[in-house]
Amino acid sequence: MAPEKHSYRRNEDARVGNRCCYDRSRRWRLALALSLAFLVILSLRLWDFDIVSIAPSVKVAPIAKQFELYEHLGNLSPFFVPSNTPDSLKEGTPPGCTVSKAFLIHRHGSRHPHPNELEVIQSLSSYLSNNSALLSNPRKDPPNAWSFLTKGWNNTFDTDDLTAPGRQQLFDHGVALRLRYPDLYAETDVLAAAEDRVLESAKWFMDGYYGRNSSATLTPVAEDENTVSWLTPYETCPKWTADFGNGLVSEWGAIYLPPIAKRINKALSKAYPEVNFTAEHVHGMLYACAYGTSAYGVGSSPWCPVFRPEDIIKNEYEYDLRMRGFAGYGLPGHMGPVLGSLLVSNVTGFLERDSGPKLSFSFGHDKTIALGLTALGLASDECYPTTGPVNPHRAWKSAEQTPFAAYMLWKRLECHGEDRIQLVLNDANFGLSPIGCKSDKYGSCAFGDFLSANRVQAALNVTRGDERWAAACRL
Repeated sequence: MAPEKHSYRRNEDARVGNRCCYDRSRRWRLALALSLAFLVILSLRLWDFDIVSIAPSVKVAPIAKQFELYEHLGNLSPFFVPSNTPDSLKEGTPPGCTVSKAFLIHRHGSRHPHPNELEVIQSLSSYLSNNSALLSNPRKDPPNAWSFLTKGWNNTFDTDDLTAPGRQQLFDHGVALRLRYPDLYAETDVLAAAEDRVLESAKWFMDGYYGRNSSATLTPVAEDENTVSWLTPYETCPKWTADFGNGLVSEWGAIYLPPIAKRINKALSKAYPEVNFTAEHVHGMLYACAYGTSAYGVGSSPWCPVFRPEDIIKNEYEYDLRMRGFAGYGLPGHMGPVLGSLLVSNVTGFLERDSGPKLSFSFGHDKTIALGLTALGLASDECYPTTGPVNPHRAWKSAEQTPFAAYMLWKRLECHGEDRIQLVLNDANFGLSPIGCKSDKYGSCAFGDFLSANRVQAALNVTRGDERWAAACRL
């Protein structure tokens, strides 16, 4: 038996030896093939062959864009950079052009809710407080998104004041502008509407742009019926009221809020059979989502995750209807273009002057920017139905145009001996062709063509108290 075992070991050793030789041979051939492939690729590159074009084509399915909830909170959205308008525009300044002057119009940063909005939130908070015993002892575990109800939730918002994220937004924008356009630096008067949150926003921006040792001064502009101001032109228009748009919001709310309330109650029925959230409560939840974000930052509000994307989209449309209704194309008659004309005349007047500072800073509200867009026919839609459906491709989107800390930067460009004008809205190029001038791939127009466009001329020919003003504003 021993010799047979020895013979088996010898045969096994032979097989192992042959396998090792085979493995070495295979590795050698693989190395040779890789070397030859490398030489082929190198030769192709040296002879400028396009390797990608000769490779077999592989179709890759497009990746769906993730839904960004915080970019769909209407004019209550935290600042973000949207796509260019239209999307086909290129980024930045046209090649060969330099920025010779710029006019900045800035909205205040994120704030606490207005008193009327706070009332809606407080109604929700009171309901939760009155039912705290029920909510803290669910019959079954509630859905994950609603588990925070077991610990309770209270309204902690103030009214109207600038928030910490709002302060950061303005400071960051000041720093960014200083770094992006160093040649435009000028220590000059800064105008701001005399509302606390606007003045504080301007100060934080100035800290970011100028630093602490600056001679630049901040000049408040009164917000009242006796002060003619392009920052708040509606204050001197007796016919204008902040209630414009409320009817649109109520009509749309009656359509989209009740189904959400019904779905939420059904989802919570096993955990809380006695709970009955109303449409008004849902409205409060949506406000709590937006203002929780505004006050404490993105991701801080427990209310945002309870909603589906389609809920947020419908709520966004409410904000758009309101903004369009009281500061845009939904205003009666020609009120929108008339009120926005003062912005147009101030922008063009500054950019036309060859002397003086190269940069102008002004701070106002979302309405300031919205009225300017309206006067120029920008972000215009043929149809904006109050009862829906929501058109995802609509032009007027307050989240993209007037979020918290929104800004318009109007730039005069020098391009090979030609003056051009370009609009940057929230750090994205906004095409000017709807005004009536021919724009390039960067959205800019020849400055002369812009000035002679019908919409611009119509805006420049409005004077407070004249016939057009009286028709739009006189009671």
